[in-house]
Amino acid sequence: MAAEGHNQYMMLLSDLYPFNLFTPEPVAGTLFPPHWHDECLEMVYVTKGSAEFRIGGTKHIVEQGDLALIGEGQIHSGYAEDGTPMYYTILLDRSRMVNADTSSLAYSALLTGRLEMPTILKPGDLHYGTLTNVITAVIAEFNQRELGFEHAAKSHLHVLLTYLSRFYGSSAERRDRRQVAAMRQIDRIKDVIAHVERHYSESLTVNQAASVAAMSPYHFCRVFKGAVGRTFNEYVQLFRIAQAETLIRDTDLPITLIAERCGFGSVHYFDELFKRHRGQTPTQARKGAT
Repeated sequence: MAAEGHNQYMMLLSDLYPFNLFTPEPVAGTLFPPHWHDECLEMVYVTKGSAEFRIGGTKHIVEQGDLALIGEGQIHSGYAEDGTPMYYTILLDRSRMVNADTSSLAYSALLTGRLEMPTILKPGDLHYGTLTNVITAVIAEFNQRELGFEHAAKSHLHVLLTYLSRFYGSSAERRDRRQVAAMRQIDRIKDVIAHVERHYSESLTVNQAASVAAMSPYHFCRVFKGAVGRTFNEYVQLFRIAQAETLIRDTDLPITLIAERCGFGSVHYFDELFKRHRGQTPTQARKGAT
């Protein structure tokens, strides 16, 4: 579940329930950085504006009313160049949801990633109305927050999972060898992302990352950009900036030390890169946070 990025969201639900609902707090065009969930099914319902979602290596332009269905283990990210779209993200914890109900076997295959779902559903698509009606009911429960709203939302989500299994379970096909090979490559990219998270304060090169992925540098660059939507160097820069921004906001560490801890070669380079992506210098960002 590396690079999850959910610290950028406002959590509305209690951990006592096997699901969470999030609303966005994007940073400089990044709605959520590349990440994945090992035991979760994610649904993103766009209510306003548009954005670019990259899911499982494929780019999708989503607009108001679109519903994204993201299976566990799929690397996904979101970006918005113009304005801030509004959307709700529902995250279902498979390990809890499956154990929470004795009838969970009816849709456990869906939650374990063994069934195929459409990645994006648009208004007018088959089953779109049925699924979004349930999702809007979940959202309404949390907006109104009446007595027992968590239990009501959970009941709606069980209905939603039943619909997903009913609609898409019978059409699921076995993954062919190409799909299996592609999944293995994605697993290697996940290893690289985890490596960046552990070592972002150190020097990171394409050759090192390719070695972690057990690929040639050329092949690695192609696979990484296809999966993440950014080059490796771009991803490292954005990740370091995000870490630096957290330190600027939440600590009193000197800017020079933050630059060093986040892997920037010099304060001048850090200032330049931070301003390019955030529209202000690190010092200005700190003043704005106080």
